[in-house]
Amino acid sequence: MAGIQLGGLYTGIDTNALIAQLMTLEQATLTRYQARQKVLDSRQSAIHELESKLQALRTAAAALAEGDGLRAFTVASSNENVLTAEASSGAFEGTHTVVINQLANAERWVHTAGVQYAEDPVGAGTFIYSYNHRETTITTTAATTLNDLVGLINSDPNHPGVTASVLYYNGAYHLMLNGRDSGVDYAISVNASNTELWEAASALTKGADAAGLTTRIVDLAQFSGTLAGGESITISGQQHDGTAVSQTVAVTANTTLDRLIQEINEAFGGTATATLDSGKIRLTDNTSGASQMTLGLTYNAGSGATTLSLPAFAESIQGGSTTGSLAGFTTADFTKTQSAQDAQIKVDGYPAGADEWITRSSNTIDDVLQGVTLHLHAPGTVQVDLTRDIASVKTKLEAIVSAYNTAISFYQEKTAYNATTRVAGVLMGDSVISGVADQIRTALIQQAQGFGNTLDRYILPGQIGLAVDREGKLSLNADAFDKALADDYAGVLALIGADKAGTSDSNTIAFYGASSAHTMAGTYNVEVTVAGGVVTSARIKRADEAQYRDATIQGNMVIGDNTLDDNGNPLYPENGLQLRIDPSQDGTFTATVRVKQGFAGALEDALDRILDATTGSLPLDRKHIDDQIKQLQDRITAEQDRLKRKQAVLVAKFARLEQTLALLQNQMSALGMANTSTTSQ
Repeated sequence: MAGIQLGGLYTGIDTNALIAQLMTLEQATLTRYQARQKVLDSRQSAIHELESKLQALRTAAAALAEGDGLRAFTVASSNENVLTAEASSGAFEGTHTVVINQLANAERWVHTAGVQYAEDPVGAGTFIYSYNHRETTITTTAATTLNDLVGLINSDPNHPGVTASVLYYNGAYHLMLNGRDSGVDYAISVNASNTELWEAASALTKGADAAGLTTRIVDLAQFSGTLAGGESITISGQQHDGTAVSQTVAVTANTTLDRLIQEINEAFGGTATATLDSGKIRLTDNTSGASQMTLGLTYNAGSGATTLSLPAFAESIQGGSTTGSLAGFTTADFTKTQSAQDAQIKVDGYPAGADEWITRSSNTIDDVLQGVTLHLHAPGTVQVDLTRDIASVKTKLEAIVSAYNTAISFYQEKTAYNATTRVAGVLMGDSVISGVADQIRTALIQQAQGFGNTLDRYILPGQIGLAVDREGKLSLNADAFDKALADDYAGVLALIGADKAGTSDSNTIAFYGASSAHTMAGTYNVEVTVAGGVVTSARIKRADEAQYRDATIQGNMVIGDNTLDDNGNPLYPENGLQLRIDPSQDGTFTATVRVKQGFAGALEDALDRILDATTGSLPLDRKHIDDQIKQLQDRITAEQDRLKRKQAVLVAKFARLEQTLALLQNQMSALGMANTSTTSQ
């Protein structure tokens, strides 16, 4: 019945319009809720957009937040056909003369006679060749063709790095062997028989991993104890011809496996070559055939009680045990068309001798000029000029200026009151938002943490031309910036991007390192006690704190308290601060340690705190709004349900009224008809 609407058919009243008017009055609460949701949606959208603009600012700050990376250089070569170069942040300004005597080459051998067709059989036998002190034996059959031999060499799982191919020349097909690497160590040889190889029975390890050439002997898992002096390793054995070998290498705290390998090679005087392969020491004879070569290593503990378990060595391949029997493919049947050779260069006249050269196995050399990589292309003499790339730093600063002003303009628009339109910004009155603006502005106007007036020429961003004006906008005075760079290049870069770099005013307590993520920049007071050459106590505090905290002592190292809270944040500012102590004198020593952070890093940290997905002020503010919207949506849904029920009640009420009136009207009509009938009788 409630669904029937008669629309004033009997009453003459437009009940539908009347219900609509009554429902409009009832919808006042819903309208208020919906208006509130619209405001919250606008605030949420504005915060999202502000987060996006601040993320762009964070990206710009991160590009400047590491001082070492700001040391950029442009590199110019006087002849790029001879040499090109590139520089890293570790380079220094200057001009260098580079003389290239020869390029590094890879070795190439070509089978001289060749065969008429690549599909011709080469015959049955064994083909033995060596490369990079590794020997490989290839076995062929009567049906093996030249193409097959190429495939056997290239697909051999033990091949040492030689690529085989077929060269067609002068009416014949020739086997060509190409070394993969350049340098004199990568020569190819075709052998008449096996080459002697001695190999360690087990690998040397560092922890669970195979040791490498840079692994210090004292760091090996096979080493134990503390060096006391006089420790050594004796190298013994015989050369190819039976000549006895005996040499001793001292073991110190810095002796590496690379040093041991070099000493073995020196002991064998060029008759054999030692290498380290996955932690295993291998000694390969430099001459194929029967050999008397042997190798043994013995550790001597000297005056201490250390131990070093060196592996036993045994003959892995017997020299001369297999003969190279592939007819027509002996050493005499090949022509060496290109010899393996090292690159030879002089830099700024060094080395001085006419026949002396800096040699490297590659034409890319990165360990002669600090921070510079040289790419050799041809013999010749070139000038290499390195100049500071100031433009790149300025470009990155201008990117911060642009991103900052974009974010601040948006912030000002959304938090201001427009007197003309009399409309307040959607974020006006939000204390979280106003706090955000203060945090990023502070990083750009305050003194950089860890910097001091008496020790640093520049301590404020404004001193190098970066300033915030009355309108809250950031600008860069290019002239002031250029002047500051000319006055103190390193100081300006430090002010911009020092990344927890440190100094100490004490000779006993030296700054060693700090955590980029956890150590708070600033000035620290440190107190250390040394007794009997041992650090017995250490404590640290920030200069603006009243109480010291005990630090962790690890030998001669002092480390700040590294306790973290439940969110993974440091409880104390010195978290990750590391100091090295000189224990040569007893007593109690104090130091002032400064940990520097440039303003770009401070800005990045501030933005990290603001934008962190879990604890950041903006995400939390947005989440709070999300919660409000959800609660409001629940209220809107409940109110809409109530209004539906209310409308149904009104519709039913007016429908009953219409039905009642219709019934009365029908009854009255019936009575009228009855009266008329009686009268007529």
